[in-house]
Amino acid sequence: MDLSFKRLTFRVTLVGLCSLIAIVTSLVAISLQYYFSKQITVNASQQLTHQIAQQIEQSIDKMDQTASSTVSILAQHSDLVSEYQVGRKTDRFLADVLLEFNDLYAIYYGFENGDFYEIINLEANSTIRQQLNAAFEDRFIRIHIFSEQGQRWKKTDFLDEQLRLRHSHIEPSSYDARKRPWFTNASSDAVFKTKPYFFQHLKATGKTYSRVVDGATSIIAVDLTLATITEQLADTLDGIEGYASSEGYIYGENGDLILANKQGAANDAFEVTPLALSPEQVKFRDSLGTVMISNENDWAPIDFAISGEPKGFTPELFKILAEKLRLPIAFVNGYSWSELVELYLDGVIDVLQPIHRTANNIDWGIYSDPLLHMPMAIVTQSGAPVVSSLEQLNGKRLAVPRGWSILRSIEQSYPDIELVVVDSLIASLNAVKSGLADAAIDSELITTYTAKMYFLDGLAFHPGVDVSELDFDTNLRLVSADKRLTDLFNYALTNLDDAEHAYLNNKWLAFDNGSASVEESSTVPYQELITLAKEEQYHGYLRTETIAGKDFLLFVTPTSLGPFERNYLALMLPVADVYAEGLSHVKKSITITLIILALLLPLTWLVASPIVRAMRSLSVENEKIRNRQYDQLAPRSSFIVDIDEVFVSLNDMALSIQDYQRKQAELLDSFVELIAQAIDDKSPYTAGHCNRVPELGLMLAAVASEDNTEHFKSFALDTEDKRREFKLAAWLHDCGKVITPEHIVDKGSKLECIYNRIHEVRMRFEVIWRDLEIDFLKQAAEQPGQRAELLQSLNQQREQLQSDFEFVAACNQGGEFMADDKLAKLEQISNRTWQRHFSDQLGLSPLEELSVGERQSLPVTENLLMDKDSHIVHRAAPIQYPPHLGINVDIPEYKANLGELYNLKVGRGTLTPEDRFIINEHIIGTIKMLDSMPFPEEMANVPRYASTHHETLKGTGYPRKLSAEQLSIPERILVLADIFEALTASDRPYKKAKPLSVAIDILHKMCLDQHVDIEVFRLFLSSGVYLQYAQRFLPTSQIDEVDIKKYL
Repeated sequence: MDLSFKRLTFRVTLVGLCSLIAIVTSLVAISLQYYFSKQITVNASQQLTHQIAQQIEQSIDKMDQTASSTVSILAQHSDLVSEYQVGRKTDRFLADVLLEFNDLYAIYYGFENGDFYEIINLEANSTIRQQLNAAFEDRFIRIHIFSEQGQRWKKTDFLDEQLRLRHSHIEPSSYDARKRPWFTNASSDAVFKTKPYFFQHLKATGKTYSRVVDGATSIIAVDLTLATITEQLADTLDGIEGYASSEGYIYGENGDLILANKQGAANDAFEVTPLALSPEQVKFRDSLGTVMISNENDWAPIDFAISGEPKGFTPELFKILAEKLRLPIAFVNGYSWSELVELYLDGVIDVLQPIHRTANNIDWGIYSDPLLHMPMAIVTQSGAPVVSSLEQLNGKRLAVPRGWSILRSIEQSYPDIELVVVDSLIASLNAVKSGLADAAIDSELITTYTAKMYFLDGLAFHPGVDVSELDFDTNLRLVSADKRLTDLFNYALTNLDDAEHAYLNNKWLAFDNGSASVEESSTVPYQELITLAKEEQYHGYLRTETIAGKDFLLFVTPTSLGPFERNYLALMLPVADVYAEGLSHVKKSITITLIILALLLPLTWLVASPIVRAMRSLSVENEKIRNRQYDQLAPRSSFIVDIDEVFVSLNDMALSIQDYQRKQAELLDSFVELIAQAIDDKSPYTAGHCNRVPELGLMLAAVASEDNTEHFKSFALDTEDKRREFKLAAWLHDCGKVITPEHIVDKGSKLECIYNRIHEVRMRFEVIWRDLEIDFLKQAAEQPGQRAELLQSLNQQREQLQSDFEFVAACNQGGEFMADDKLAKLEQISNRTWQRHFSDQLGLSPLEELSVGERQSLPVTENLLMDKDSHIVHRAAPIQYPPHLGINVDIPEYKANLGELYNLKVGRGTLTPEDRFIINEHIIGTIKMLDSMPFPEEMANVPRYASTHHETLKGTGYPRKLSAEQLSIPERILVLADIFEALTASDRPYKKAKPLSVAIDILHKMCLDQHVDIEVFRLFLSSGVYLQYAQRFLPTSQIDEVDIKKYL
């Protein structure tokens, strides 16, 4: 695996290690700091959360105590009121109390005649002024409801801080203080506290504290808005760093939401278009004043209230209907369903909704068109049998909310069902879940919504229950004692458009898509809050929980605020925000540490310089050794003992390597020269060639290296490595002849093949000579009278036979050219026959036996000269050269063809095409041998230089057919050296050495034929190398006068 890409410089490594140590040390320190900072943050958060919870609880308790004590104190001052009248001094006194206790929303009196007198504090919270349409200059509002001439009136006065009247208005009112819970439940013994309900005048929710005035029949009351408490909760959390995004909830044990500091995003509002009303409708509407509409506490999502604020499908529907009719309405809540029914029947409430029409309530008034279809469903535990009718519940317990209109119908129609009456729907579902009841009944929508919002599992819902036996209308309606009011609402219902229907359905009925926000939900949004409320061991402690993919610190503690038996305050603190401050300190520490570390890194870089410089010096000297530049080694030293010893060791190593390399080079050179000498000694036909070519090549290369003409300026043997490279290539240029068969190299005649087969042919002539004489003797014996004629014919045939053999023998010697008449004569001579009486398949070698044909019957008549099948030597396998060698030669079909006629017909020389390929193949052997050798980089060109001396400038050479552009100067020099040595060699038995002038002339012709480089040839002559070589290696008799001017 190559890991070179991972290597680093010594300086980087040294500095990196130092930096790594510093970073690891810093990270350990930072990690410890982070760990302890986190622990401190957790402990601090625990303490701070306790303090926040106590602060919130104390703030709420303080407001509660303030309201209670204020009522108690004011109840003792009976002199503040007199017979349903309140004086201006009382106004001032009440205003001063509100100024002193600014959290209080209002102080008022209720009288036994139904009158009402109230002073409102416009700065109790930030929304009151806007809700009551008060100006900035207004500080208080005084509301007085009284009767005059049988008509009840409401007078509203806007006062400044000095209680000066700024403006006022009066309007009819149906408000009766005696019907309010704070009035009816007030006593003289203790302060009565209402559950949160909807304030009629403020149109907001809050609580009322009331008590009977001492010695009087009037009631004194104080209002506290939940908006004030919510603001107190939000302000407490927002005012502490890291807690601004925290969520705070006050809720009941089952998750019923009382208030929250975070409100959900409001649904997109849309514009409601008022309806066109007839004059009679307008007149009736204007006569109504404010229409009072019932609002239940806990029938979500249809009709419910959160801290007294009306919520749900039908309150939203009535707001739209009222806006379409331009009808003022107000919701009455804080009562149970039974109490709302009583208030409706007493005439305090104008509209009772939502209600199922049954036989028991059919006479309560005029029912409207359906508001919403509500099919019923039975709820059982999971795994219970499917229930499709109430009849299946005979003998079982059915949980039903108290006061529900269907209750009496079930009792009458299904007397065998045991009814378990509970306070609410959630109580009925819990009864089923706990096993106190076998089933519960309510609308499908209400039951599924309630189970989802209260996180109730383990329940099964059975929709589509048949309730026809109950005479029960599954549609929700409103009921009013005034038919005209019901008709007015029916008119508005009929004119609801699709957008309004879609708005209501998406906001309140499509709760499965998760669209309901905290503002629209009647419960806390997280099941974990309900779970922790029920697990007392976790009260007052921080717990980490993952909710909706986000980590929170949860804190739950009981609180006295709330209408339920058990109420809880929960704080949800995002872990990221709580730990933000601690993490901020850690980030600062990390930043400072990194800055210091960054400042120290250059110092580390400088400190490493002495070692790095020494290592670089080692690297420089090592590079010289790698490049074998031993003479350029410089003495080095260092004050670091270890590095100094490395310098000394490096020098000693360099000397040792240099000596070893010199000996290896000498060994290699001796091997190369030994191979060349062996090739020369192998055959007299190449004697001395491998020795003389390097000498001539080096002589010519030396002068070419010094020549500065255009042709040679890029060539220079200016280093020992280059000279040695060229020398080795010259010595190895014919190393491939080691594998060339000797009988091919030494083939001096055409029929020669290990031996000269002319003797075999001659013996056939001898046989024919003998046969002619035998025929003569036979014929002379038979025809004695014709002996003279027969002898003459014998002599003529013998003369012809002698002539034919002499011709064949001459052809066997080889020559420059074989004319067509000679070829024809050879064919004629070959047609003479002779008889073979002995088998040619005896005494053969195993290899020869492979090419033997079918056995023939003896004697056999054969031609004098023959090309037999046995003369063909086939290749054992096709010849294929590796593509990277670039070999481009024409390969003969057969390895050898020993046919007698085939060989005698060779046109020039003694070699057949197969023989010549074998001879030429020596250069391919050279390429293959040298390509397999691992030459060092400085000797990389040896295989190339040694294998191109048979190439030509015109691309007709072998074995690669290279062009002039592909041949370098060293290769061109060896081409000339190889040819010139062959032309002038005098130790070849197959030819006579050519005189110097003749060899030069032949070379020139080869230059003109683009076989030899003309510029190299001219340098060869002009430099005098030709003569220097001749004087060293040629006999004096061979050196004649050469006129080089005609070639230059």
